[in-house]
Amino acid sequence: MFQNQQFLIKNLSELEQLADWLLPYLKPNIFLLLQGDLGAGKTTFTQMLAQKLGIKKTVNSPTFTILQQYKTKHNYYLNHFDFFRLSSPDDLSIFAELAINNLNVIEWPERNPQFWRNKECIYLTFKFHFFQEKELRLIEVKY
Repeated sequence: MFQNQQFLIKNLSELEQLADWLLPYLKPNIFLLLQGDLGAGKTTFTQMLAQKLGIKKTVNSPTFTILQQYKTKHNYYLNHFDFFRLSSPDDLSIFAELAINNLNVIEWPERNPQFWRNKECIYLTFKFHFFQEKELRLIEVKY
């Protein structure tokens, strides 16, 4: 697929270029694990990916609903999870079947790793580091 990489993102245009770079690798049974502080750009990045996948609906963070699903132009779903409000032992088994054969983006995956670990999928971990004084983001991509 690709090696572990780092990207220094200075503006939204560069974040969109990162989404373009990633797009050919996106398919069902992939988990994109987005880690980073509040305001680091996780939801904005997900919105860009959704647009590139042909999703016309407004993509918002599912902080209070845990999951929002969007049908892609490729006839599978983009599952946008947000585990921010969860504690580690929360049972998410009701969502497990929805993750199968779909593309899964998880914000705050470290809050509930038992949901995504040990599934037969490809995992891409994105760590967003926001440097507020310079409006820069360092995004680490690990495969």
